[in-house]
Amino acid sequence: MQPGDIIPLHFDSGLVALSFAISVLGAYVALLAASRIRTPDNRTHMGYVVASAVALGGVGIWGMHFIGMAAQIIPSRVAYGAPLTLFSLVVAMAFSGAALWFVGRPRFTLARCAIAGVVAGLGVVAMHYLGMNSMRMSAVFEWNRWLVTASFVVAVVAATVALWLAFNLYTEWQRIGAAVLMALAVCGMHYLGVAAGAIVCTVRRDFSGLQFDGDVLPYAVFLISLVSLIVMRVEIYRSSRDSHLQMATKLETVLTTRQQLEG
Repeated sequence: MQPGDIIPLHFDSGLVALSFAISVLGAYVALLAASRIRTPDNRTHMGYVVASAVALGGVGIWGMHFIGMAAQIIPSRVAYGAPLTLFSLVVAMAFSGAALWFVGRPRFTLARCAIAGVVAGLGVVAMHYLGMNSMRMSAVFEWNRWLVTASFVVAVVAATVALWLAFNLYTEWQRIGAAVLMALAVCGMHYLGVAAGAIVCTVRRDFSGLQFDGDVLPYAVFLISLVSLIVMRVEIYRSSRDSHLQMATKLETVLTTRQQLEG
């Protein structure tokens, strides 16, 4: 393609499906961890805040983004600047963690959920456009402000709904359905944001500094994300089982002591 040409918006359906799959898995683990943030004695379990932030921000949003970017067919070499790429990961997890911590404090309210939704939505948008800005290629973006604004609105609404679901679901099937819904919202925001930036070819551009190969990054992200989610899922199950055993032991001790006093 020649300088000034606009690259058509085409996607690899296989990678689009892969981006959706990792987003569903990340959302599911995030919902599972978030449901345990508030302890029975109304305290906040910071371990589950971190786990849900990593699952949602690090996998469901950040991982989905870079797999989704690889799904866009660009007829030139694409790399990603390492510092900005890693910073976008920190932003996604930090904003997700802050929102989950805020809404997960004692006594869930819609007002608290709405505020946290704005925070999480800002994190999604910031991560997305930081990630796009980290791209190294012989092209530049021309932004459609209306679509950028629309992507921000979708991100905030989706984040608010996701946070409400995280603290108001109780069964496994509800979480699975909610994870699919969350993934649809995250992917919808991502691909709307991609459509907001028309890629215009330029003369060859040389970039310095550490970079990630655009052909390798999405698959590396997928494998790392998948392993991380499996480890977190196993750890959440183990922690939950130990907690139930401890509660059962305490209850048995109380009942035994009461019987002895009454006897």
